[in-house]
Amino acid sequence: MRALAAGLRAGPQGLRPFHWQIEFPEAFATIEPGFDAIVGNPPFAGKNTLIRGHRDNYLPWLQTLHTGAHGNADLVAHFFRRSFALLRPGGCLGLIATNTIGQGDTRESGLRAVIGAGGTIARATKRLPWPGEAAVVVSVVHVLHGPVTQPVLDGQLVRRISAYLVNGDLDTSPERLAENAGRAFVGMYLLGLGFTFDDTNADKGKCYPVAEKDRLIAKDPRNAERIFPYLGGKETNGSPTHAHRRWCIDFNDFPLRRKEMDTNWADMDEAERAACRTEGIVPADYPDPVANDWPDLLDVVERLVKPERDTQTRDALRVRWWQYAEKRPGLRAALVDLQTVMAATQTSPHLAISFLPPGLIYDQSLTVLPEVNLEVFSIRQSRAQEVWTREFGATLKSDLRFTAADSAAPFPMPDLAQLSPPTARPYHDHRSTIMIRRNEGLTKIYKRFHNPGERSADIVRLRALHHAMDVAVLRAYGWNDLADTAAPEHLTEDTEPDHRYQDRLFWPAAFRDAVLARLLELNVARAAEERRLGLLPPPAEIIEELDEELEEDDAE
Repeated sequence: MRALAAGLRAGPQGLRPFHWQIEFPEAFATIEPGFDAIVGNPPFAGKNTLIRGHRDNYLPWLQTLHTGAHGNADLVAHFFRRSFALLRPGGCLGLIATNTIGQGDTRESGLRAVIGAGGTIARATKRLPWPGEAAVVVSVVHVLHGPVTQPVLDGQLVRRISAYLVNGDLDTSPERLAENAGRAFVGMYLLGLGFTFDDTNADKGKCYPVAEKDRLIAKDPRNAERIFPYLGGKETNGSPTHAHRRWCIDFNDFPLRRKEMDTNWADMDEAERAACRTEGIVPADYPDPVANDWPDLLDVVERLVKPERDTQTRDALRVRWWQYAEKRPGLRAALVDLQTVMAATQTSPHLAISFLPPGLIYDQSLTVLPEVNLEVFSIRQSRAQEVWTREFGATLKSDLRFTAADSAAPFPMPDLAQLSPPTARPYHDHRSTIMIRRNEGLTKIYKRFHNPGERSADIVRLRALHHAMDVAVLRAYGWNDLADTAAPEHLTEDTEPDHRYQDRLFWPAAFRDAVLARLLELNVARAAEERRLGLLPPPAEIIEELDEELEEDDAE
């Protein structure tokens, strides 16, 4: 043991062994072992700082010590777990935390686990500007090992303080709702620039220019049957008309080619047919299209895509090289007969819902909403949806991520019939007019929208229309008290502690908390009712999340 202890102390990041029960026998050698109270100001450290500041395997050790802790959780989550484990029944802890303690993986790893182990948040200040020189905002949280009768949140008595540090019952992530099945899909993932015709990437030798698409169609007009406009997030938010600049070859889920075989398609059982489709070789009497029905296009894909796919470790990607990595059958089925479709760029500085034309290949950088209802547009574009999205979507700097799984599937929609008067049409049409007149896409328009120095009449009117739409959405939920007091402000570092909302025209923090708390409460109620009725949430096939191995967006 002495040698092991010496080894821990050695090196530039040596550890000093410490055992609470040995150091404080008077607290632990009792009938109810543990401390009466723990007060502290833990170090603020995210995942990367935590790893750099400690010796190898420190993070895995924390995750072993605290079962279920996420690797992305801030260090403060582990301080809450460890402190709570050292309390006796009836004991209390009070810690200063980063303001991420009620968010995402840090919430799941820290407060959620503590509450699950019998802790109750007795008092919390969610956002407190640090009184010293450091320009940070902290949360102060007091947890009792046992029940609490009168919890206090930000100086106000509330019924219960949840792990989100809002008044409510939900501590875990919200549940996906059956009512949202088929309402949102991730776009298609090609995994191969060689599928595309793109003038901006043609000089890299990985795809052909658009002129080659025109030549192939002129050579054989049938080639046009499998070449489609290709739209990604950059064009959707960058073009005033959401115009595409690329095209792509799409063989959908077609087999590769027909071949003379001993067994005819008509004589095969389902298992044999499935094996043929998987291998891409089907009998000569196969009745449906195969990729080789368009030999010119198959030749393009074989030359430009197959070499890259041959290096893939996943059998499906390597064997079915002529098909997209993610073909999205659920999305394709939902788009049948639609005259238009809504979509949002997954990662963007702004929540911006667009109406797009049908018949396109929508890239995986888009979340596609196969609905044409203007009332749905007003809800998805509302600040209520944005509060939800910024809370549950992973962020990159201050950007948000509007995803099918986290932004759409769990989001409790209001009664569309209660959206009155109609506010979506004036907002959408005015926004479209501004984009055309200024020749600017959504990103630039919303940059003007949030700029307090922008006082142009058209932008001022857009802000007023957005507010009217927000109020209508709040009233559709039946939250007239919130609708009567909703008032967006230009938030700054001085008035807004959360960096995700700084330099934006948005609701202030306390109002956002109230909206989020009610949405969470509504999600709990809807999920419980769906379980009572035997309804199932959207399956993975409908949500169509990207596999971790497919996260690289080579299409852009």
